[in-house]
Amino acid sequence: MNVVRVILASVLLGAVLNGQAQIPFDLAKPARTYRLPPELLEVSALTDVDDLTLACLHDEAAMLYLFDLRQGVIARRFSFGHPGDMEGLTRVGDQYFALRSDGLVYRLSLKDDAVQLLDTFRLALSNRNIEGLGYDERFDRVLVSPKDIPKGSPELRDVRVIHAFDARTGEVLPEPVLTLSINTLIDQARAKGLTVPMRTTDNGREVPALKLRFSSVAVDSRSDLIYLLSAVDRMVLVVDRQGDLVYLEQLDARAHPKPEGITFLPAGDLLISNEGKGTAPSIVRFSRTSK
Repeated sequence: MNVVRVILASVLLGAVLNGQAQIPFDLAKPARTYRLPPELLEVSALTDVDDLTLACLHDEAAMLYLFDLRQGVIARRFSFGHPGDMEGLTRVGDQYFALRSDGLVYRLSLKDDAVQLLDTFRLALSNRNIEGLGYDERFDRVLVSPKDIPKGSPELRDVRVIHAFDARTGEVLPEPVLTLSINTLIDQARAKGLTVPMRTTDNGREVPALKLRFSSVAVDSRSDLIYLLSAVDRMVLVVDRQGDLVYLEQLDARAHPKPEGITFLPAGDLLISNEGKGTAPSIVRFSRTSK
């Protein structure tokens, strides 16, 4: 019996080290793909409303779209402001925070089949291209994922930060909630046996091609892990609360030509939205394979 247990433990350990069983989703096998209409060609963000409904944004339109997951159609549309570069969306209770890329946040209420603009506020951040919002229920805060990166030395360009603001007051926390290093993430990925994308330089060297310019962020409340999506390299990055890498996978370009949004349904499924890029825009759904 002890020998069997040792063998089983070795098999499980090998699976983890080979990048398997790291997250409860198979990102190569969607449960369903929803094709979106042309008016959502540049679908830029999404969040759950409930297990049967999503809320979406379209770049350049201050419009909240409600998407019916049973029928695969837009159920309602609600205008809440002037056109702008709308990039982030998350739900906090019956309120929704919609983000313009320059840091302007719209706080919305969706009640009685109507949307009300409660207020707006601007994030006190130096970033000028901010794309992702995701509610962190554990700490009642909204995570903010900038797309732009620091300029300067290689050490500065190696850093990626995730900020947060108080879901009640809108005040940005004084310190980032996560500070990530691309070089460290690459080392951690290789130690786990995960595939790191590579590119060939002009002089023929093979170097990592991990860009990680985040377009969206979401917290899986079941695992307490943070999922980050980078559209420019179609990358899903999963880290723990300390910023240590749990999982890394590059999405298939045919199914995800430009992945811009990521969220979870209350029942646990994962959804990723894709802008149309030579194809129809889509929302891709992944079933949870374990608790």
